[in-house]
Amino acid sequence: MSSGVIKVSDNRQNAGAAAAVGGGPRKRAVQQRALQTRKALVTTAIEIFTTLGYDGVSVRALETAAKAQRGAVAHHYGGKEGLWKAAVAHILERYATLLGPLEDLLEDMDEDARVRALVTAFVRFSAETPELSRLIMQEGRHDTWRLEYLTDTFIRNRFAWIQDMIGLLDDPHTYYMAIGASTLVFDVEHECRRLFGVDPTSDEFIREHAAQVADMIISLRKRRDRR
Repeated sequence: MSSGVIKVSDNRQNAGAAAAVGGGPRKRAVQQRALQTRKALVTTAIEIFTTLGYDGVSVRALETAAKAQRGAVAHHYGGKEGLWKAAVAHILERYATLLGPLEDLLEDMDEDARVRALVTAFVRFSAETPELSRLIMQEGRHDTWRLEYLTDTFIRNRFAWIQDMIGLLDDPHTYYMAIGASTLVFDVEHECRRLFGVDPTSDEFIREHAAQVADMIISLRKRRDRR
């Protein structure tokens, strides 16, 4: 089973990159600026969409924050929806890069080792890319086309893959306990620093947090098996 990501490609960006091969110096300079603009728009969109939400920012505000010209979003991504999907694709590519290679390794592990390996990878991803959790929190509050897109593109597949690998998250209580325990501290990292005086993005913290989350999930599994 796939690691939970349906590959979403930014066709406009890929086409632009392919077109950048060849041409004179002036043409290459124009193409390079276009690539830089697309990158700036996606980077800005990830930050803003995961904090303010889709409806919390205008297209012009996105362009201004990215230091792009008026009309850049429509030109490069066809509009705000296209830019949002490109931002999602970029986040999911990070997820696939980190967790995708685990698939074959997990098959050969016993159940407890499988839980620890999967949780460790997911916690580390959540520490390095908290934007995914923040995006789901933003979009999970309302039943919109964006939640449907996220669910069909990623969330449902992640759920099925995790269930197939560790066989535990088959009820909403356990599922959200595990996901919340893995991600929340990285969503509120500054609160953690103020309350506990520790850096939740440090390697030591990530390893300890992953170990404790894995202990919790294994304990829940054993308790369930005793019933």
